[in-house]
Amino acid sequence: MEIIPTTIGSYPRPDWFKEYLRRLEGLQKEGEKEIERDRYRDALIEILNEQLNSGIRLFTDGQLIWQDFLCYLCTKIDGFEMSGLIRYFDNNVYYRMPVAKEKLERRKDIIVEEFKLAKEIQPEIKAVISCFTIAELSKNEFYGNKKEFVMAIAEIMNQEAKKLAENGARYIQIDEPSLLYAEKEDLQIAREAVKVIRRGIGAKFFLATYFRDAEKIFPEILEFPVDVIGLDFVEGYEKNLELLKEYRTEKEIQAGIVDGRNTKMENPEEVRERIDNIIDRLNTEILYISPNTGLEFLPYQKASEKLRVMCNSIDQW
Repeated sequence: MEIIPTTIGSYPRPDWFKEYLRRLEGLQKEGEKEIERDRYRDALIEILNEQLNSGIRLFTDGQLIWQDFLCYLCTKIDGFEMSGLIRYFDNNVYYRMPVAKEKLERRKDIIVEEFKLAKEIQPEIKAVISCFTIAELSKNEFYGNKKEFVMAIAEIMNQEAKKLAENGARYIQIDEPSLLYAEKEDLQIAREAVKVIRRGIGAKFFLATYFRDAEKIFPEILEFPVDVIGLDFVEGYEKNLELLKEYRTEKEIQAGIVDGRNTKMENPEEVRERIDNIIDRLNTEILYISPNTGLEFLPYQKASEKLRVMCNSIDQW
């Protein structure tokens, strides 16, 4: 069994970079100010080194300039307008709600430049996009129904994924926490959307879910055209273990095994036991392990501590 430690997406910003972004936001009231590339690159180097030194082998860029969680992607898509603040799932944080006012179009790159810069520093970068969850977190004032809305986003994400792949992206993660709350008819829409997103792209695709167990979307999720399914083995540990045992999927699993929303540090032995129990229920030779969600909810130092505990727990393998 090969166990590959990875991260989900977001990472806490270094204090100096948070202060820089706050100052920049103040200046933007006086006129548009862009983030300085060198400052952003320095922050990327710092958090990617934190991941590396903790033992991570497949990295994410930390989403250091994403101000609206996954809905940051909407700020780069023509047709969306950002509205008032809404709570992000059951977290004590908020995002600006995107509102689809007209036809959605990708007239410029969304995260390609961020990916390229991160890849210069650390070659094994996993790009992160979203589709169904973006639609669920948004308000649709243009498209005739949900399917049209979701598929419009899917077409845009396919264009972005193609550009990412052209620039060396071997791993692309589709973040879909909203799938865990979806009704059966919506799962079919989401499945079609994923098929569109990966059309014509040879990268390895991950589908990441988190914040609860996946009982509501099994076994349908196993039919999604992805290579790796991400499951939350913190908040959905027992139920997700049962699902793996019952369905014995041939797909690879990305197992969220340390809590990205709680500063309490895990016991290494308990993490090892958790990994053992997951491996016993797998039919594949590769297991990805990760925090159960992005680490932006944690203080900076706690994030790297969590990753070290997670990575050190696989020494026996």
